[in-house]
Amino acid sequence: MAEGRPNIPTDLKRAVLVEAGHRCAIPTCRQTPVDLAHITPWAKVREHTFENLIALCPTCHARFDRGEIDRKAMLQYKANLEIVNQRYTDTERQLLRVFLRQLEIDERFRKSIPPGAVLAIFEPKDEAQKRLREVIHIHRPMWWLIANLLDDELVRMGEPWAVAPDQSLKPLVLTDNGKDFIRRWASAQPL
Repeated sequence: MAEGRPNIPTDLKRAVLVEAGHRCAIPTCRQTPVDLAHITPWAKVREHTFENLIALCPTCHARFDRGEIDRKAMLQYKANLEIVNQRYTDTERQLLRVFLRQLEIDERFRKSIPPGAVLAIFEPKDEAQKRLREVIHIHRPMWWLIANLLDDELVRMGEPWAVAPDQSLKPLVLTDNGKDFIRRWASAQPL
């Protein structure tokens, strides 16, 4: 801690931690434990404010301090936290993270394949098989929990070909708008 810098008040610390769910505020990280970081350095502003504090895991905090994550990105992560937390329920945010992981896994897999490699075993044979990889099945009574994602057209009900054998499950598909949203959210771009 900088010399002469007062401790962050408990209520303020709690508010920043609650905003980020007591996890790292960077959506592709979400690790625990977390530190509180000043987005604009304490030495420059000489005060603790909610708008200038963000919860980061020690790794992301160190990356931010080294300049690997810039201040502009950190300001956007903070702004996105407010938007996402006010608009979407915890269930909806969890669902967005699951779709984000699926996209990341698919992109990492595609990058690991040498040019010209034959992917007969892994590649879907047709559009229907490709879409099946992009579906998450949720229980019918859960639909009301994701109303905002549906209203904002980030997800949609899946096609009839994607219906699971268990009729209590319904297919949920990430839309192109949804893919764009989670990519912007994960990369600290404005939502």
